[in-house]
Amino acid sequence: MAKSNNKVEYTEIARAKVTKSRNIVISTCSEGGFTIAQQFEAVENGKIIPVFLKGAFHVDDLTGLYELRDAINLAISKTEADQENDWDPTEETDQ
Repeated sequence: MAKSNNKVEYTEIARAKVTKSRNIVISTCSEGGFTIAQQFEAVENGKIIPVFLKGAFHVDDLTGLYELRDAINLAISKTEADQENDWDPTEETDQ
């Protein structure tokens, strides 16, 4: 009996470093949609070894990527606004 190749394949389309040793990697999925995964960069004998961590999540389509982008942009905006609201002009020392 011949085995069929049902292996799911991923093609990286974007990567962002989110900590010193971790990346977020967005890939297309051969079964459709996109996968967003966390990648750890281990260093062994001076060589970087990329390791994908369990728990990647699937985004069905481009609309889902837009929604994710909008959520990240909203989180950035809210965080920036919160930081601006914490600004105290009496703490200025360069007068």
